[in-house]
Parts: sequence; C-alpha cells; structure tokens
Amino acid sequence: MREFNKGLRLMLGFAFVLIAGYAAADRSAAALDSPASLTLNVYTCDDLHDPIDPNQTLVNECNLGPGDIPFTLEPVAPQGGSMMASTGTGGHPATISFSELAAGDYRLVQQMPESIALAYVAQCTSNVRTFDYPFSPFAIIESHGRLNIQLLPGEQLTCDWYNILAPEQATTTTLTFTVYSCSGDIIDPELCDLAPDVELRLSSPNSEIVLTSDADGVATFDGQGEFQLEPVSALDDRVFCGFHSSSDLVTGTLILDLANPLAIDAYYCYPGA
Repeated sequence: MREFNKGLRLMLGFAFVLIAGYAAADRSAAALDSPASLTLNVYTCDDLHDPIDPNQTLVNECNLGPGDIPFTLEPVAPQGGSMMASTGTGGHPATISFSELAAGDYRLVQQMPESIALAYVAQCTSNVRTFDYPFSPFAIIESHGRLNIQLLPGEQLTCDWYNILAPEQATTTTLTFTVYSCSGDIIDPELCDLAPDVELRLSSPNSEIVLTSDADGVATFDGQGEFQLEPVSALDDRVFCGFHSSSDLVTGTLILDLANPLAIDAYYCYPGA
C-alpha cells in the first residue's frame, strides 16, 4: 500500500508537470497570436525646421495643425487587405491608429501632398522591445511617403512622425511697366523722358486693374493669368504709340505666368512720329 501511494504521488507529480508544461506552451502560443497595433502621433513643422539640428525646438517649430492626410498600412507579404486612416484637420499632434494587426512586416504610406517637403520619425516606443538611437532622427521617410515597419506579436508600437512643410512657393510673377514720353520720332529709352503719374489698364474676364507709374515712370503688378493691355491716361502733346518688350511690339493677349516674368515699356510719342 505504501508503494502504491508512492507510485500514485509520482504519477500525480508527472501529470502536474505535463499540465504545467501544456499551460506554459498554451500561453506562449497565445502570445504569438496576440494582435499588434501601430499608433502615429503626426506633427507638422514649419519650413525652417531642421531634423538634424541639435538645437531644434519641436515645440515652437512643429505646432502647426496638419491638413487631412491619409495613411495606408499594407502587409509586405500578401496576408490580407490594406488599411487606411486619416489625420483629419485638427490637433497638433494628430493621432491615428491601426489595431488588431497580425505580427509581420508592413509598409506604411503617407499620401504626401506637395506642401510637405520632408517627413521623418523622431522616436518610437514599444511594450515588448526597446530601441537604441545611434542616429538622429530615428528614420527619414522615403520621398513618396513610404516606410517599412515590422510588428512583433502583441506589440503596441507608438511613433512620433514629423512632416516638414515646403518653403512657400511663389504663385504670382511680377509684371513691370516703364512709361516713357518721347519728343522725337525715334522710340528709344535713351532718347525719351520717364513719365510719372500715367495710368495703364490690365483687363481679364474676371478683373480689371489700373496701374499708375511712380516718380521714376515705373508701375508693377504681381499676378498670373491672361490680360489685355491699354493706356488710360492722355499726355499733353503726346499720343500713345505702343507697348514694347525686348524690342518687340506687345499686342493682343498678354500671358503672365511663373515661367514668364515680363518687363514692358509703354511709349507716348510726339504726334506724327
């Protein structure tokens, strides 16, 4: 009877080890199947922000509200459809999250508008691993807004994502008029006088602008589009005899665009010249 009890204790002890081992294995399998998540805190920085400047001031330079920017997360190896989230238009930072993710490799894509010159990740934190930062910033985003990310089982990964605005782009170009009053029969800036207080009109289907030459005979306009030109003022003993640009007569429609800044001379001539 004593030997039987001893054997029973051995059997029970062995069974306990098996059960304990199964429970441990079951917990490990459950951990491997635990869903992961990715959270991005998206900041927008002004165009003066330099991500590698050790004296950068993120609080002051990166407190702009983002526009509504979509992010897409898709598995690198086909294992399901892609997911999309958007920053919306409020908050600095704006926070987006992807949850219930299987462990694996993903590609995160920000649909970068032209207003963003550069994006980078400053830092990431995780509940299952730590990161060393031998380089700063943590990651520079590829020019099309793409970044590969690996998620571990059960990982809750949070990253600070910074978008740097592009320098403000010019949307207009300058049109410069110089007005001359000529007393002879030759039209030449060297032989004519500058004419102040002369009005010229720019007309388009949507607007009409009247410019007045200053004391140096100069009038300027910043804009873009198609315009018709005509003189408004009449000068004593002079008649308007044409607009010229680089020695060419300007007639018809004037096209003003970013690639085509113009300087035009307006001439008033002696009658009969």
